Amino acid sequence: MPVVDLRVDRSLLCPNFDGYKLSFDPVPVIQQELLATPPLKLLPHSDQYSLLHAEAFGRHNMLCPDPWLRENCYYVNKSRQVILCSYDGQDGRPRQQRVVHTVEEQDRGDGYQQSGGAYNYTLRFVSEKYCVLCDGITMYYLFDTGDRSRASSTASWQLLTSTQINQESANRGFVLYDARLDVIQERKQISLLAGHVGRRVSPRSDHADTFFMDLTWGCWTQQPMPSDAWSYSVREELDTTGSIYYCAFEPRAESVVFSTNRDLLTKSQRAAAVSAAAQPAAQNGEDVEIAATPPYTWTQTDEDVLIRFRLPAGATRNDFNIRSTSHQLEVECLAEILLTGALYANVDSDLTTWTIEADSLQLTLVKQLQQSWPHLLSDDEAAPPEGEADVDPLPDRSLPIPNLEDPIEDCDLGLPDVDVKLVRFNLEAREITHTIFLGSTPPLFTTSLRAGFPAAFATRQGVDASLWLQVYQPAKPGEWTVRHEGNLHAFAYVQASKEQRKFTDCCPDLDYAVICEGLRHVLIYKSRYDSAGGLRKRNGPQVVIGKQHMVSISDEVGEILGLSTARNVITILTEKAVLYLQV
Repeated sequence: MPVVDLRVDRSLLCPNFDGYKLSFDPVPVIQQELLATPPLKLLPHSDQYSLLHAEAFGRHNMLCPDPWLRENCYYVNKSRQVILCSYDGQDGRPRQQRVVHTVEEQDRGDGYQQSGGAYNYTLRFVSEKYCVLCDGITMYYLFDTGDRSRASSTASWQLLTSTQINQESANRGFVLYDARLDVIQERKQISLLAGHVGRRVSPRSDHADTFFMDLTWGCWTQQPMPSDAWSYSVREELDTTGSIYYCAFEPRAESVVFSTNRDLLTKSQRAAAVSAAAQPAAQNGEDVEIAATPPYTWTQTDEDVLIRFRLPAGATRNDFNIRSTSHQLEVECLAEILLTGALYANVDSDLTTWTIEADSLQLTLVKQLQQSWPHLLSDDEAAPPEGEADVDPLPDRSLPIPNLEDPIEDCDLGLPDVDVKLVRFNLEAREITHTIFLGSTPPLFTTSLRAGFPAAFATRQGVDASLWLQVYQPAKPGEWTVRHEGNLHAFAYVQASKEQRKFTDCCPDLDYAVICEGLRHVLIYKSRYDSAGGLRKRNGPQVVIGKQHMVSISDEVGEILGLSTARNVITILTEKAVLYLQV
């Protein structure tokens, strides 16, 4: 499986950027009252208590921007009405809100109440004409929105079709992650991917149940003329026990790209892995126990490999026996072999070192060639990253996580004992074809930079936040990579310290980035500000300083529920009003 590197475009960096200066220039804020009832905000049910549930509710942005018209954004209120919020850039003021559609309520055994496992509504615009809505329970709706560019239009959206997300599943409660429109062989095709937090009951009384994200890849296809009807089918079902940080179809929707801290499996792969792990124990009449945790974890840089072994109780330095050559490694402790085998590539055995720190043994190997190792051992018998669930025996667990940069501050160390990667799952191959290792820090945020393109994701590169876009090559469908699209100078350093942040986004042309807290503060960062009045570092180049604004939101408008960015305005949805920040 190819490992893809994040190659930074040096021309986008600003080595003489010297941080942000707090500006006291006022940011005009226009407050617009809600059209009718407040926005619909559902809270987790009593049985929705896992981390995956908390992320599905806590990260949900209830204000959906229109990628083709960034000044337009939409939300759903308690009356199930889809409300349009629009800002007039020429007049510098918001237009009157209006209802574009009212979602028909259906009784699914709960008395027309969206409760008992339901999530919040999700909107996704897939073209200048079509929009997909997920009701948070079991249904997709496809709308013809008409010409959205006409500000004077009062036309309502037309419902084209609706369908159950997965008719063969009894799951209730879905979140729509991505939707994409493509024209394949002169037929329109809308690909959809929704997730449901499921619960896998442990067969052992002493093991906790496992929560996992059950992903359904569906597809609407328009029939040929004259019917023009839409047919729906489920193309694939995936699941992962980890968090979903990024999810986007590539052009033509033959593959989908995920960022997660656990491995991704199809239903058949999951069943085969569980069956294979359970079979030997079952033959011996033993209790089924799956995938014991290996005694070590490992990370890497381009120059070296760091392997950590848990120190057995009562073990000392003298209890370890380590035999290392340029291509072989064996670690033994108290007559137990912890690791043995041929290494993926040669190392400099003269520079191999090991130390005892706290409750672990740390072994450092120096590579002879600077390269990324896809596996620790050549026979693919490497340990999985520490923190994987015992009930998750995956064929891809041996992949390492490189340390891209040294930690900057304590607040920027990333997630403890978590290995995050970006993977490309190909539908035809039914497997992961490409991987990008992101270390212990997940993507900082995701955003739409261009209408019709897959969403971009931001990663930490030193102190900067680098934004990346997928690169699709129709002539070479087997090849895949990402392109460095832009840079937010020193924003990763700034963002890491904002522990109360709820939403993070940036302008499509990267003129500014914004961090929005849950209640009071909105922080705006403009890296393209000025050259610090001609200041220079001693014997160095001229210094560039960015501009920071802090906007305080009144308590009277309530909690912040959604955020949308455009070139000259930031739109914020709260419980009692819509705010427009003119930037």
